[in-house]
Amino acid sequence: MNTDSCPIPTPQERSLLAIQQAAEQTMLEKVSRAISDATAEVTRNAQDAGLDFKPISEGYFMFAVQQATFVRLCGGDPDTLRGGNPEVGDHVVRNCRNIIDTYWKRHTAQTTVP
Repeated sequence: MNTDSCPIPTPQERSLLAIQQAAEQTMLEKVSRAISDATAEVTRNAQDAGLDFKPISEGYFMFAVQQATFVRLCGGDPDTLRGGNPEVGDHVVRNCRNIIDTYWKRHTAQTTVP
């Protein structure tokens, strides 16, 4: 059996991976909760102020998180949107395109009935 391209993790590596995955799951749950909380806060504060606007969608806050994360990932300043590395940005965009093509378009094509 050739394990050169995909080595079997050691017990320590598996333990670290489990710790990392648990932390990642907790982080993503916190981000999701923060988005929901921000949406509810704006809705509540707008109502309390007597403003007659339809509620802000969670999508607004998801895009805010996405933009700030993208800029930070590329080494830029999320407040000014300056200083990012365009090569890293291109890599991130390609990664997103690959997710769309591999998981969403292919899945849709496979489940579409002619």
